[in-house]
Amino acid sequence: MLDKNALQQLSQLKTKIIETKDQGEGEVRGSQRRFGFVRLDDGRDVFLAPDDMQRVFPGDRVKITVHTDDKGKFKAELEKLLESPLDCFTGRYVVRGQGHFIEPDLPRFNKLLFIPPSQRKKCSEGDFLYCQVAQHPFKDGKSQVKVLENIGSPENAGIEGKYTQRKFKLPRDWPKDCSIGEDIRAEARLDLRDIPFVTIDSAETRDIDDALWAQANDNGWELHVAVADPGAFITAGSPLDYAARQRANTVYLPGFTQTMLPNPISQGSCSLIANEDRTAIVCSVQVSHDGEISDIQFSEALVRSRAKLSYSDVHAHLHGDMDLDQACLSELYAASLALKKYRREHYIIMPEQADFYFQLNEQRKIESITKIERNDAHRLVEECMLAANRSAALWLADSPALYVCHAGLREDRYENVKAVLNKEIPSLTDCDLSTLTGYKALIKASENSESTLPLRSIFARMLQPGDLSLEPKPHFGLGLERYTTFTSPLRKYSDLLVQRCIRAKLNNEVPTLPNDDELAVLQETIRNGRQASKQMEQWLQYQYLARNTSDTVYDARIAHVNGGGFTVELIDTGISGFVEARAIPEKLSFDADTLRLYNDKQSFQLDQLVKVKTSELDDFQRKLMFLLVA
Repeated sequence: MLDKNALQQLSQLKTKIIETKDQGEGEVRGSQRRFGFVRLDDGRDVFLAPDDMQRVFPGDRVKITVHTDDKGKFKAELEKLLESPLDCFTGRYVVRGQGHFIEPDLPRFNKLLFIPPSQRKKCSEGDFLYCQVAQHPFKDGKSQVKVLENIGSPENAGIEGKYTQRKFKLPRDWPKDCSIGEDIRAEARLDLRDIPFVTIDSAETRDIDDALWAQANDNGWELHVAVADPGAFITAGSPLDYAARQRANTVYLPGFTQTMLPNPISQGSCSLIANEDRTAIVCSVQVSHDGEISDIQFSEALVRSRAKLSYSDVHAHLHGDMDLDQACLSELYAASLALKKYRREHYIIMPEQADFYFQLNEQRKIESITKIERNDAHRLVEECMLAANRSAALWLADSPALYVCHAGLREDRYENVKAVLNKEIPSLTDCDLSTLTGYKALIKASENSESTLPLRSIFARMLQPGDLSLEPKPHFGLGLERYTTFTSPLRKYSDLLVQRCIRAKLNNEVPTLPNDDELAVLQETIRNGRQASKQMEQWLQYQYLARNTSDTVYDARIAHVNGGGFTVELIDTGISGFVEARAIPEKLSFDADTLRLYNDKQSFQLDQLVKVKTSELDDFQRKLMFLLVA
């Protein structure tokens, strides 16, 4: 029997062994194969063998011991599960022999989770399910789930929309009382019903946010932009306001729209419907012949649109192919041309992109895809909205407000951009890319460069995403010192907040704005909605493409390039998929500066046109692989 001294020595030895171990904490990351990695807090990526990967989920936080083999590679030994954020998720019901499982619809999650007999609830193979983790596999590598909802069969009409709504946890219910009261600002409103405003939208649009009017004067044009004013009826902090904040944006899913506000409000009482009296926030500015904006004024007003016009009809009217009885259209067009000319000379104009319209059949699958090029009516409306939003950011400069900012290039890409400049535009080698002035110089030079490289496209792939801010920060993408948006308050909660800031300044009040944490939640909700829309579009697009044979050849454009291959977009439909570099016979090298794959015989660069055909397609997993066609 050991005495106290011996026990104490053993304890000290054990403690010393533990202290000398290379241990750390980090997050489990999956891969396309059975193995995974642990990204430690110190930045190291440690290999996690398949057997250990069976005991954890991607996203789990774990404690590990790091072993180093004779080649200097790190390998993880699992010690403790610290946290597992995976709770509820969606997936597809699969049967493997006698076993029943769910295939989780989660990124880099390639394992099946067991569904015990008591949870199968008459589900059929292929059904889409909403489940909850009932047993974590850390102890013995065996997991179990509880089925919360059978969303439906792949054969059900509109199942993609129902599934997407559940997967992204898009709110489905409204408060019991969604009625709105009287206009709280009725007595303070200007009566602008004599101004013959018009609205210009897609023919199918019902939630009409804005109406326009302009007339020429000695100094250029007087421009008025009237924007729907739902905030006059929705009290901050009310159940309806809370529901709108939960949604953050109207989410447009093919064949299904989740509105930020109930349809009776967004498409009825607050929509700027033609020949109906409506409340509005009106931005009035003077546009000079050169396109410069001055004399910015805002007002709470009562307006009455004279006509609901479509983009196609207005474009036809502007070019003499149709005669519309709205005299202001020619003045609006002239003012928009001046505004764009000024922006081109002083700011930055983003490249135009085509839109794609999905015609759905009775099953709510895509029947056809129509490419819609932007026309002069789209550009007219865009310039008027930009003018109003730019004006709002300037007008609110001395008051609390919410801004839309864009920080420009990612800091980790500065060296890549400078390497390109050294070769292609040496005069900008010493340009400070972190400043708005430097970035504007970069874009202007890239547009005027004689380089054979698609410089503008290269730099666009190195940008940070836009963000919301309580401080007026630059918007590099537009080349502006400050920017905000208030012109879509029926569809964007941030625009509704900015309208409240405008109203507060008009009435010498202090607006209630979200704090930093609340703003972060709002931004994450916006991103979630965008991701939901993108994933459902891909799902339907890949179903549509699957109707063609694998030998069908498509014209495509290279949209993004990395070391593993490149993403292409089909010219006629906008559908995107991936071409793996290893599928191209001769090995390719990757240039991270110019985003180019190349060898002695061929090169693949952004914006390059190629021909492709499908090699692998899984519509549910949204996986589409292409092969190049010579």
